[in-house]
Amino acid sequence: MDPTLLLLRWAHVLAAIVAMGGLVFARFALLPAVAELDAGTRERIHDSIRRRWLPWVIGAITVLLASGLANFLLFNARVRQEGWAGGEWMRQTSYHALFGAKFLLALVVFYFASGLVGRGQGTQWIRNDRAKWLSVTLGLALAVVMLSGWMRQLHTGPAVDLEGGVPMKVDAAAAREE
Repeated sequence: MDPTLLLLRWAHVLAAIVAMGGLVFARFALLPAVAELDAGTRERIHDSIRRRWLPWVIGAITVLLASGLANFLLFNARVRQEGWAGGEWMRQTSYHALFGAKFLLALVVFYFASGLVGRGQGTQWIRNDRAKWLSVTLGLALAVVMLSGWMRQLHTGPAVDLEGGVPMKVDAAAAREE
């Protein structure tokens, strides 16, 4: 495996873990814990966490966008170069449509995640109902992860013998006997 591709994949997965882990923690641990506090204390805690968490959110979004774009472009080049399914693989698997849906959902997640840790008045409506928008953002992030898993299963590549690069034949009868 190409070390660059491996590093890009690790960066992408780790950034997603950080972002989604933060959402899970905020929704199911932080919000219930601070709900028991008075409003002034609750706001001070949210402001303190916001200052510390904002660079992580921005970093995760940046890494996800950069590594995701690089992974997508490098994968497209590989599919074209290797001629998967005679050049029809992307169309046969609807890979581009799935990527488009994943990317658009991810942009919505990035917007809400930024709004949840932001300070601007334009996104105050998100922070006014943190529980609701954390739940929505978490659900959308889960959809992105599920689409990612689906897409990953699509591109394990053509079945080839690594030694000779020859398509592998599967004997269905022999496979059932094992």
